[in-house]
Amino acid sequence: MVYIAKTQRGAFVYVLLLMILLISRNDYSRGLLYIQITFCLINLGSIFIKYKFEINEDSLTYEILFFKLPLYKKSIYPNQIIQIKFKRMGWYTKGAIIQVKKGFNIRIANFAPGDVFKDLINFANKKGISYSKTKDYCILEK
Repeated sequence: MVYIAKTQRGAFVYVLLLMILLISRNDYSRGLLYIQITFCLINLGSIFIKYKFEINEDSLTYEILFFKLPLYKKSIYPNQIIQIKFKRMGWYTKGAIIQVKKGFNIRIANFAPGDVFKDLINFANKKGISYSKTKDYCILEK
């Protein structure tokens, strides 16, 4: 099943508008102006980044997309996974960290639909992957 991350676009838009307001004041030197414009372009680009996570029968796939252009894609097979840790990421946000043998760990949070964690536990049980849940995560499960 395919899951798409819900990103915090409101904060990016707020910072972008604030930077445009600062640029429009024109009280800065040229060097600082170029830095601000670069920051605005990076911030504008980050609004259009989307995260995709897919659970297949034999692998997990994590993708970072800019519009529909893939920036990063990683497929993980059960023999590459050390452990899956289920944690509380915020006040009411569940999360999981997939620890892999080589490469970066994968952080799963804010993905829709919300049954991503149930499917991840089912995947771990079927493939014999160890997983752990923190006390805070268990509180959120209730």
